Amino acid sequence: MAVIKKLNYFDKPKLKELSPFLNYEDENLFIDIITNGLPGHLHYYLPLKYKCLNESYLLEDNQKILGLITVNTFSGNPYKINISQLFFIENAYEVAQQLIEFVISQYGAMGAHTFYILVDDKYTELSQLFMNSCGFRQCSYEQIWESPKTSLKKCKNITYRRFKKSDIHEVADIYNDSVLTHFKPTLLREEAEFKEPIFSGLKYANEYRYVIEEPGTSRIIAYFKISTADNTNYTVDFNYSDGYEIDFNSILYFAKREILKRTRKFKLFIKTKNYINTNKAQKEFLQEAGFKCISTKNLFIKDFFKIAKEYSQEERYAVMGGLHNSPSF
Repeated sequence: MAVIKKLNYFDKPKLKELSPFLNYEDENLFIDIITNGLPGHLHYYLPLKYKCLNESYLLEDNQKILGLITVNTFSGNPYKINISQLFFIENAYEVAQQLIEFVISQYGAMGAHTFYILVDDKYTELSQLFMNSCGFRQCSYEQIWESPKTSLKKCKNITYRRFKKSDIHEVADIYNDSVLTHFKPTLLREEAEFKEPIFSGLKYANEYRYVIEEPGTSRIIAYFKISTADNTNYTVDFNYSDGYEIDFNSILYFAKREILKRTRKFKLFIKTKNYINTNKAQKEFLQEAGFKCISTKNLFIKDFFKIAKEYSQEERYAVMGGLHNSPSF
């Protein structure tokens, strides 16, 4: 009989069975990340608002692993759940569906209201599973671009500094203003989501955050972060206020200099997000600079609230009692 169980530190030997379809360069690093060491098992029993680490579940049948799913809460908003890993034996989409429905039920009962997952666009059958069987909707997509081995030029007119706690309000405004209007109800972020997590030191992924200030003032016009899970592959993700001309070349120059302080051998990648209004300008720069798009991932979302209907001007008048009548509600 198939059962779904919590993954813990002592399941490490079982995870070796997943090796044929994990496709990870560093198998041991992957296993360490999803098991979280000895404190990982205790983490499952925390209330949702205190969760900060990965939590994984195995689906087994007669001690044989059929699939695995890993989730984590959004930093600063534990009621948003990210499905970060989903593995299952070949063509066993019913296994994937069981795992997906399990975590939605499990975390939904705790109070989670939104679930996110990024699926590589080449996995069309898996995408159909999320939409047709699990109630997700395709929202947008993100792309990863690999940096060519070319030299970058420094720009002297840009002021960089490390992100500070006092920057949260301005950075949140920059991000939320950049989200395209029809994505705002789902993809807007609260200020708390830009705060440094209390237990960030327990996570494997490292993040280094920076802001760019307008020349001659202290006004923040851009925000970007450099993240890595293995100290070899680094990804730059940036947002900036629409209406400003940003020198992407100098941002990447600065990012490379920061990474070189930590390691001499690395690969640099850029993330672009189709749901922000500066995405077109970013992609044009990357294409002209010789960057190669190596991954396109569709963003699927399932939430437990409905977006209120947006009425036209005529409909608003009708709801209020008509053009010439006194408003009635």
